[in-house]
Order: sequence, then structure tokens, then C-alpha cells
Amino acid sequence: MFLKTSTRVQLLFIVWTVIASLVFFCVLLINHYPIDIVWKDTLFSGLLISVISQIIYFIQTYYHAKRPVNFSNFGLVLVLTAFYQLSINSAFQLVLGDERWREYILPFEGARAFIVFFILISVSLYWWINKNQQIQSQVQQQLIEQERALTKAELDNIHQQLQPHFLFNSLNSIGALTEINPKEANRMILLLSDFLRGTLRKDIQTLIPIAEEIEQVKRYLEIEKIRFGHRLKTEFDIDEGCMKTLVPPLLLQPVIENAIKFGLYGSTDEVTIYVGVQLQENGLLIEVRNPFDSDFTQYKTGKGFGLTSIKRRLMLLFNQYDLLTTEKKDKLFITKILIPK
Repeated sequence: MFLKTSTRVQLLFIVWTVIASLVFFCVLLINHYPIDIVWKDTLFSGLLISVISQIIYFIQTYYHAKRPVNFSNFGLVLVLTAFYQLSINSAFQLVLGDERWREYILPFEGARAFIVFFILISVSLYWWINKNQQIQSQVQQQLIEQERALTKAELDNIHQQLQPHFLFNSLNSIGALTEINPKEANRMILLLSDFLRGTLRKDIQTLIPIAEEIEQVKRYLEIEKIRFGHRLKTEFDIDEGCMKTLVPPLLLQPVIENAIKFGLYGSTDEVTIYVGVQLQENGLLIEVRNPFDSDFTQYKTGKGFGLTSIKRRLMLLFNQYDLLTTEKKDKLFITKILIPK
């Protein structure tokens, strides 16, 4: 009768019982023992080893040693081997009688003890390895959960920084417009309210379709166009086949803000910001281009939060460090973001 164990463990007990029984059966037959003693020895030994294996299993499950070879496990196997010998001897004396026990069982005691000890050591080592793997798996799972919690906390922290960062810039613009153009200031407040309503509801770890992200960027650009008027132009080149591709929310707004900062600050000319989204074999490529004046150094005083936060978010979400790249080419500042498949 099995103790309360899983089906897999019970099957292992059955396998060990069969193996132990076959070992004794073969050894006894080779040594020309009577067939009635052979099958009785095989049956008794197999059942007893099965019970002892279960005892080892439960002891090592609840009292796991730090090392596979140690005094406790070694002593346990010795005690259980002695228990097996006493039990099997008592059983055979009752079944075979004292005379046949002395003739067939007693001379085999040394070899039997060695075989049983070897089997039980193997069982003990197997359960130690099995239990140790379970412990390592649990520790690894705990580390993964801790890393996820830390990642979520860091992403939440980035989210909390991102919202005020944009909000303060917009409020400053509204403050400036209040005196020179109250009507546009009111319109900007309404657009800002609509934009924030769409961003505050989003979980920064939940991916959204790129189409939704593009719509949110367009809302943001409407706000910025009130600030800069006809000077700010936009050009979108969106592959229609990728509109359902998932991306992190609030991904493009800091990039566009960065493009406006580099392109329009310190300049009185019209500036066109290009946003391209194309589906490639290795993922979704997002490209933002804006004019860049190398002589304009005001950007150096900034903290660079926008692109830094995006790079960090992408690393945390996709575990890759090269998903955001920038380059300066033909007086253009180009930002590329790759969302891997």
C-alpha cells in the first residue's frame, strides 16, 4: 500500500520494486536456489524495498540534506538496510522454518545486505537530486518573480516621470498662450485633457496596437502645433499592414518631443517632422526624422530624459539593449526604434 504520493512517484516505486525483485530473482537462480525459495524471496524483498524506498522519500522530502553524501543519509541507509535484514530473516524463519532458513537464507545474508544497501543508496541519491532540483527551481522562480517586481517598479517609476515631464512643458505653453491668445490656450487645455485621458489609463507594461499609439501621437502634435503654429509640419508614412502590431504605450511621444526640441528650438524656419512605420522581417521599425542644427547647443543643457527612458523601457520589456538608435545625417537627426517579433 502506497503512502500519499504523486502518480509519478508511485510509478518510480513500482519500477524500483521490479528492478530489485529481478536482481534477487536472477542472483538466486544463478546460485541454484529452489524455485519456491526464489519466488518467495523475490516477492518479500521487492515489497519490503518498496516500503523502505517510500520511507527514504518522505524523510528526504521533509528533511533535505545540503549535500548528497553525508553522515545522515549514510546512517539512514545503514539503519534501513539492517531493518530489511531483520524483517526478511524473521519472515523466512516463519515461512520456511528454522532448518531451511539456515540452509538457504543465512549463507546469502552478506550478499543480500550488500545488494540492498546499494539499491537504497541509489534511491537515496536519486531523491536527493530530485529534491535539490525542486529547491533550485523554486529559488529560480522566486528570483524571476523578484526581477519582474523590480522591473514593474522601475517601469512604473519611468511612467510617473514621463507624465509630469510632458505635463510641465504643456502647462508652460498654456501659461504663455493665456496672455497672447486666450482662445488657443483654451483649445490647448481641451486637447491636453483629451491626451492625458488617453495616457493615464494605460498600463506601461501592456502592449497596444501601433495604430492606437499613432493616434495618441497625433493628439500630442495637435497640442504642439498650437505652440508653434505654421512652423511645425508633420509627415506620416505608415505601412497599413502593420497597424495591429503591438508596441509599448507612450513610446513615440518622448521621441516626437525630442524631435521638436532639436528641430524647432533656436530656429524660426518651418520644420517638418517625419514619422515612418514599416514592418520588417525582424520586427517593426519606427523612424522619426527632424532637422538638426549642429550649431544650436541649447539641447546640451537638458537631462536627456526622453530617449533615455525609452531605451531603458525597451531593455526592460524585451531584454535587448540595441532597440533604439540615433544618428545625424545630412542635417537630420534620425531616431530608429525596433520592436522585435
